Amino acid sequence: MLTPGPQDLRNALARYADARIEDARRSTGSTARAVEDATYTLCVMTGTRQIAEALRLADSMLGVQPLGSSARCGTTGTQQDDSLQSA
Repeated sequence: MLTPGPQDLRNALARYADARIEDARRSTGSTARAVEDATYTLCVMTGTRQIAEALRLADSMLGVQPLGSSARCGTTGTQQDDSLQSA
């Protein structure tokens, strides 16, 4: 499998998100087809068969941390935070 470039993945993810939003807003045959097309594209690009897998793999390929991961902005209680507070 050829690895897609980051910009191609971002474009495909944006297309998928836009299609899902539009379909949720007002579902028609056209919007449902757009979701199917965007889903197919992401699955082909990532070499997966399910959209959940495709989304996880695309995020991984882009170096995106999943929601709920241990890496968070502004965590407290680390040594660095403690040393800054005592300074």
